Amino acid sequence: MHPLTNTGEDILKTKFASLLIIATIAILPLVHAAPSGLTYLDSTWSSTEGEGGELIALNPNGTILASYHGKDIIFYNTTTLEQISKITFDEDLAAMEFNPNGTLLAINKRSTVSLKESIKLIDVINMQILESSVLVDDRFEDISWSIDGKILASQGNDGDVEQYHIPSLNLKNSLTQIHVVDVTCIDYRSDGQYILTGDESGRWAVWNLQAELQSSYKTFSEGLIDCHFSPDGNDIVLLGDNGKLTSRIFGAGEKFSDNVSGGKDIMFSSVSNRMHISVDSDDFRGLLSYDYNSFTELTKTTFFHNVEDVAFTEKNNGRINSLFVAGGTGEIAVYLRELVPEGFNQPGVDLDGDLVPDDIDPDDDGDGIIDNWDDDIGCDAPEGVPCSQWPDLSKIRNIEIYVGQDFVVSDKLTLPTEDSSHIRNLSRSAVAKDNSISFNEVNLFRDAICQNMDHDDIIEKWRESILLSNGKLGEGVVTCSVIDGMELVRDGDSTTQITILITTTFSYSSQVNLPLEISLTEQPLPTDGSIAWLAPAHPVYLKFGGDGVEENEIPLWWNDEDNIATVTINQVSVKNPGFIEKLVEWAIHPLAFILYTFMVISLATVVVRRSNRIDFELDEINELDDDIETKSDDPDEDNEQDIGDEYYDDIEQEDHDDEVVVTEEDNEIPENSNPRPRKMYTTTGQKSPLVKKKRIHSSNLNRDGPITKTKRKRLVASPEPVEYSSPKIKTRKVKMAKKEPEIKKRKPVKRKSKNKIDKISKDPEKSTSNSEKKLIDEDLLQENLMNEFVDKD
Repeated sequence: MHPLTNTGEDILKTKFASLLIIATIAILPLVHAAPSGLTYLDSTWSSTEGEGGELIALNPNGTILASYHGKDIIFYNTTTLEQISKITFDEDLAAMEFNPNGTLLAINKRSTVSLKESIKLIDVINMQILESSVLVDDRFEDISWSIDGKILASQGNDGDVEQYHIPSLNLKNSLTQIHVVDVTCIDYRSDGQYILTGDESGRWAVWNLQAELQSSYKTFSEGLIDCHFSPDGNDIVLLGDNGKLTSRIFGAGEKFSDNVSGGKDIMFSSVSNRMHISVDSDDFRGLLSYDYNSFTELTKTTFFHNVEDVAFTEKNNGRINSLFVAGGTGEIAVYLRELVPEGFNQPGVDLDGDLVPDDIDPDDDGDGIIDNWDDDIGCDAPEGVPCSQWPDLSKIRNIEIYVGQDFVVSDKLTLPTEDSSHIRNLSRSAVAKDNSISFNEVNLFRDAICQNMDHDDIIEKWRESILLSNGKLGEGVVTCSVIDGMELVRDGDSTTQITILITTTFSYSSQVNLPLEISLTEQPLPTDGSIAWLAPAHPVYLKFGGDGVEENEIPLWWNDEDNIATVTINQVSVKNPGFIEKLVEWAIHPLAFILYTFMVISLATVVVRRSNRIDFELDEINELDDDIETKSDDPDEDNEQDIGDEYYDDIEQEDHDDEVVVTEEDNEIPENSNPRPRKMYTTTGQKSPLVKKKRIHSSNLNRDGPITKTKRKRLVASPEPVEYSSPKIKTRKVKMAKKEPEIKKRKPVKRKSKNKIDKISKDPEKSTSNSEKKLIDEDLLQENLMNEFVDKD
């Protein structure tokens, strides 16, 4: 084979291997991290008012915790959380840090016009403030000690990094001409030969102790918020303000990079190669722990409050033992794996079974209420039993087992009053700084406590504790919820207790059959990372139920090795329902309510439409029309005008055109005129074709009101069918009104003689002759015309 071919293959293999390594490094940080086994279990109080709490510092051996609150620095014992001492300053603090041997605490406080000093030293052994001081940038938040504790570095008053001798605080040298903006991080390498500095513009540089720059400065792609040497001193780790996390080989190129949104501080374990990043973002608040060699995320601890500052103690293997978090309130949250009470496993009488003798246990009956308060609060204990030995059944641990499509174990726990108050105080400013707990802050607490639990351990403990007479439990899932005691509870409430529910849902690997006997061999203790350590685990109230089974309960199950809780689950016996039972069952069926709703809507629609209907009394209109009968042998009489009301002027009923006093607008005939059709009869008994009537409205006004003139055509009997054509508009002679017309009295209409009327009524056939005119009842005609006019207008 040609040598060139081998070279090409080698190149391809090298490229493929490089791509594989890059892909592996990119995927590794995405691996889901397991819970660290730490959860909130305690707090330190600065005062009853609970002020401040943004800065903490831990001495190197992890025995003393310094916490700043308001104007006080309080020193705590990290094991008992008892207050050791307190030192008060009149000015606010920006930073504080223990020296490598823990004998001194350096602080950077605000200077005043009269007191030009910011850095001060506190003798921790004697709890005294030393006289030496120096003025630096009093807002600088990261002061750093050299490895031997002889040098203290800080940002100077002019912006450069300055090193000071200890304990005199005399200036040693300045690191100048690199940082032109605020310095954000300073760190000494583990061999004590180099110092790393970075600023908010992204510039970073390495110096020796003689303030000499090692090569040129570098620029990070974003502003720096923290920078550190790795524990072995071979790498430099940089964290940007947008979450970019990069590791570089000292004196060489980039090693790996990742993005940690909301990252705040870089911390390394002192005895192993573990790196921790504190995070405070909308998506996650807590501590991420990495294996620095492979840069894989190992564990995470979730917080339910703000993250201002973090410190931790660790075991010999580098695993975090206790975690202290400043949340900006009057206390420091303490995260532990478990909470071992004082006197645990010591010999003595133990009523509730928590393995703490009653003479040490402050709560003998296990209901979360101190024994000294039990008698004052009262209880429903049997005669002769003190309340301190009879628990409040609503406060003890409540376990419900539900047998149905799944096997569900609901473990309800009520936290003590003091711990509930601590949790609310930490939570109340997690989302918004106010005086009560919001819905989102409750969810933040719920998610945090649930994510910190070891779910696999919880599932296995229940699987081992529950015995079934038949069937077998399969896979399990753990969920959490907050039932009471948080949302909308105001700040300062020290009595309301928080109730949480931990639900474990099992599927069946083999189906169970009824009757089913369920036995609980023990009352499981909380697992690592479970907040249930705060709540009394014994005694227990048990309840059993399910789909179509009889309910059972054991109101009080004391924790005793020989006392096993056992119940038998039977199917509910159902008798054949009668007709009434079936009718009631159908009536209350959900589908029936849909029918009821439809019927109500239909009935309402009918009522509304009926109430909105317009009634036309057609019978009355027809009766009025029947009273008006017209007869005429003169075709020109179609143009005669009928007068319908007493305000009309005199109109002659003649064959020639009417002469009326109107305005020019009266000559127009409305196009949209559409009079109501009426049923008319001739004297011959034959129906006449309907003819449209046209009305002319006048805008003339007299002193009594508007004058309205209408014109009505008469209907004439026709023996032959009449062809209709478009009506012709007949013109009339109009005299323009020059002045307001006088109101004239109506001229009497000529009447036919009564004898002739009688003759016509007696002989109706003769009354149809063309030479005779129809006699009209004048009064009736005037009344009908008036009614018609009013009805149309």
